[in-house]
Amino acid sequence: MKTSILILFILAHVAKSFDSTNIVFTIVSQSEPYHASVARRLKMDIENQIYELEGREAKVHITHEDFAVPGAWTIIPLLRPLVSKYQGSDVRWVLFVEPHTAVRCGKLIEALAAADKQKDTMWIGYPLSDDEPTIIHHFTFFEELEEDGGFVYPNFASGFAMRMELIESLIKKIESGERQLEADFSIDPAFELARLVYGSKDQRGPLLTPDLSFCVVSMDNCATYPRQFESCGSAIPESSVYFAVKTWSGFHESRARVVKKTWGRHVTNLHFFSDLEDPTLPSTNLGIPNTKTGHCAKTIAILKEVLRRVEKMPQIKWIFLADDDTILGVRRLCEVLSCYRGGGDVTVLGERYGYGYGKPDAAGKGYDYITGGGGTALSAGAARLLARCACAAPHAPDDMSLGACALRLRAPLAHSPLFHQARPQDYPREVLARDRPVSFHRLPREPVKIYAAWFQHDDLALSTVRDEL
Repeated sequence: MKTSILILFILAHVAKSFDSTNIVFTIVSQSEPYHASVARRLKMDIENQIYELEGREAKVHITHEDFAVPGAWTIIPLLRPLVSKYQGSDVRWVLFVEPHTAVRCGKLIEALAAADKQKDTMWIGYPLSDDEPTIIHHFTFFEELEEDGGFVYPNFASGFAMRMELIESLIKKIESGERQLEADFSIDPAFELARLVYGSKDQRGPLLTPDLSFCVVSMDNCATYPRQFESCGSAIPESSVYFAVKTWSGFHESRARVVKKTWGRHVTNLHFFSDLEDPTLPSTNLGIPNTKTGHCAKTIAILKEVLRRVEKMPQIKWIFLADDDTILGVRRLCEVLSCYRGGGDVTVLGERYGYGYGKPDAAGKGYDYITGGGGTALSAGAARLLARCACAAPHAPDDMSLGACALRLRAPLAHSPLFHQARPQDYPREVLARDRPVSFHRLPREPVKIYAAWFQHDDLALSTVRDEL
């Protein structure tokens, strides 16, 4: 009798134990060579840690290799493949991390084991929140959650974990139409996923449970934390980049002058493209009438004109497209570009947005695009390819048109979280503190002060310093 009781006790203990067999590690990756290599290094690191801890193989997926679904970076399209693969298995939690996320597997298993015991805890991560409604979050505010501490969403760079039970429930609601994204645009996938899980005050889903073992900086107690970006050797010469700024005659004396007063002082090849010739900038009249929105025809014309100009400039490996209200760190851009393939290779880099993901019938219909305000870095080869794109109308959105065209031409887009479509105050402090931003946008007030605060110190190390005319 005692032996039977002991066996039952051991079996019950084993059944309740928690280890790596209950976790799927999902690295949300990109096919671009640099990003793919970082993801593979993380996968190998996790596999080695689990083998040292438990002597077994870990379940680790690189999304662009194992779940190559459009829009995987928004997480929602990954849910069905994950459920299909692991439903009914021992998997109880799915960890989502970025390639630059550091993972300490021992600490992570401890954190997930503790969360697993709390049956009301459905997903965990480092909590971010908005101080005020922002454009990147569709000006959404959740007044009904003020007593709960406000609406929070996970810091993707720190990783987050979802209980398989929650994923299964969420995918059923998405596929039945009970839950869907309220906007067609994917801008900040962490916020949009949290909003989808929560639902509404009438049909509330679980809020993210804050877990500070998911860190924003490395400390002893951290299960995960973001690694800072490191350049891949020396920064590329700024003289190998042609900076093309899209402007309009009404902004020559305001925005364009700010560009020349700030980051434009530190570049060799700078030109403005407008509806009016102005040798003092200098600017070129492209012969394209100004439109209040879209600017597709103007952007394609800029690409064609720049390519004509750089035919006899073999040193130019990159073309950087900027708006006249883009504030840029030139040195930081050159450091980032050291990790990517310029020249004749096809590389399109910037901040990625998405369109058409997250709906029940969205499979294969969405596409990515590089949002223009934060700037777009195109290798010379990518510029030649995308210059072939056509516009549905002169005022069609240029960044979305290029994104849809890139999909048709099979030109992959690479995302960097260091480019920013909005202002510094539109992002949580933790997001900006983790790394050194490359750009900001939409700065109607005090852009010179923003440049001085974020970029000027680094740019002064560059040899090129022009006098503002």
